[in-house]
Amino acid sequence: MNYVALLASLLTVDLLAAISPGPNFVLVTQTAMHRTPLHAAGVVLGFVVSNLIWCCAVVFGLSALFDLFPSIYRIVQIGGALYLIYLGVSLWLTDGTAPRAEPSGFVKGLLTNLTNPKSVVYFGSIFALFIAPGTPVWVTVAAVGIVLFNTVVWYGTVAAVFSHDVVQKRFIALQRPINRVAGTVMIAFGTRLILVRR
Repeated sequence: MNYVALLASLLTVDLLAAISPGPNFVLVTQTAMHRTPLHAAGVVLGFVVSNLIWCCAVVFGLSALFDLFPSIYRIVQIGGALYLIYLGVSLWLTDGTAPRAEPSGFVKGLLTNLTNPKSVVYFGSIFALFIAPGTPVWVTVAAVGIVLFNTVVWYGTVAAVFSHDVVQKRFIALQRPINRVAGTVMIAFGTRLILVRR
């Protein structure tokens, strides 16, 4: 198996999943706009720690389950594909609005991501697809590293950017085309997961 290509796919899918609208995005943008950069950094750190917890749960739990019941892997693969397609369609249909979220720091970021339905489905299905039975340890470590890297890069960038008034005013005009590009890619990845068995 070409693990470099596999990890490259994870890098893309995970980043697009992070970019897609959800409670995490709302929380970090609201914190960046209404609190200090330090508060926003605390939210991002909470996301990083909670994503590490999710990754460890997958590595030490779901991978063992796949070893015992290989057929479950295909079920999870289909579930992950459908979720990707759902995210893609949602991105196309969104009107660019989102509910307000209470700004907070590390604890708020940690709890928001741990209880986020989007995170539950993503790590229980999509991320688990990249930790198939027999995956080398270095690939598993690299996969976890990719998730944490994307978390820091994306949400850290969002926190920094949304601290500026100009960006806050222009974001609404740009959100729809950004969502549609990301949505198209998500749908393509989901379709590929359904059609291709690894």
